[in-house]
Amino acid sequence: MKEISTLIYFVSNFQADSENSERESLDLTLTRMEKSEVGPSERTIENIMNFARSYEVLESEEAGFVEMNLN
Repeated sequence: MKEISTLIYFVSNFQADSENSERESLDLTLTRMEKSEVGPSERTIENIMNFARSYEVLESEEAGFVEMNLN
């Protein structure tokens, strides 16, 4: 009976420690991300906008919705 109780205690402590370290790691990562204000380049934004302008979805009677990329 003691061996099972010891095992449960060990597993519980291990899980608590790993959860705390995961939270600390996440907090550190979020802090680093907030400090570095890195955004997409102008070229990337322009490419996304060009795709959005050329993308169109139409509804047909037989095929349902049809997606088109107009080039």
